Amino acid sequence: MDVEISIIVPVYNIEQLLAKCIDSILAQSFTNFELILVNDGSTDKSAEICNAYANLDNRVRVIHKKNGGTASSRNAGLEVATGKYIGFVDNDDYINKFMFETLYNSASVHSSDIVVCDYLHIDEDQYCDTEKFDSGYKIQHFNNIEALDHIYSSKPTFVYPWNKLYRRFLFKDINYEVGNLYDDETVAHKLLYLSKKVTYIQTQLYYYVNRKGSMVNTPFHIKKFGRVYALKEREVFFRNKKELKLHQKALKHYMETFFLYYYTAKSNIQDIDIELKKLKHTFDKSLIHLLFHKEIGYKQKLMFILFRINPTLVDLLYRK
Repeated sequence: MDVEISIIVPVYNIEQLLAKCIDSILAQSFTNFELILVNDGSTDKSAEICNAYANLDNRVRVIHKKNGGTASSRNAGLEVATGKYIGFVDNDDYINKFMFETLYNSASVHSSDIVVCDYLHIDEDQYCDTEKFDSGYKIQHFNNIEALDHIYSSKPTFVYPWNKLYRRFLFKDINYEVGNLYDDETVAHKLLYLSKKVTYIQTQLYYYVNRKGSMVNTPFHIKKFGRVYALKEREVFFRNKKELKLHQKALKHYMETFFLYYYTAKSNIQDIDIELKKLKHTFDKSLIHLLFHKEIGYKQKLMFILFRINPTLVDLLYRK
């Protein structure tokens, strides 16, 4: 029997939470899946845990590779995936028992290319009943442009890779950007743009664990510039596709994130000048487009010009 879903889990040094993650996947009410555990050069007991599960359940496949980051692990899983659909789960999170059944049924019934569900933030020491399920959820359908508009909502539900089910063909020419901590930002818009139909299920089926050592909860560091570079690439993507409304939103989102990260880094990291100059180069290339942005006022545009000439001219102004 052909596999319907390939579930890819990047694994790296998270032995204390890994079993809970894997158990929640193997307990799914939908059973026709393969679980691809990609051990990304773990130095703890994660590799042994993965191998043990592979020996217990023939749906589990394990890939052992040199450490390359989450993006490289997702790409490695995609290379060997055989399912008609792709799902992702992070190794420190876990999922509702009915998550993939719900996503799969919706994709089948509605011929959706991507199905999205909501997620719940929980602490490490919290308990969440994975078998509790409310079938009275709301459901919405979007075309690709409507779905892309949701990238700019207050909650990044449409950006994250792990609360979704994708038709595998979407990844034919798309890979996660290796080395970018925000690899999800590098592909979310591309996947949504290729989708003819995106379905949004408004119920929390994915449990995102707030972990102290996670990237989100670490102090600001230089690698977080990856988000700015990803958002700049997205702005260029929409401009090349001549999606004017989306381009305007992407350009403004990039600009706001650029200044936030630029001045956060300048205030908190020493010897950052070279990296700031590289980051500023993306702004310099965006200036002409920002000056023609309809939703940006002339005072802010004047600040952009001054910043382009010499950032120190607007340092005090921006900090105020």
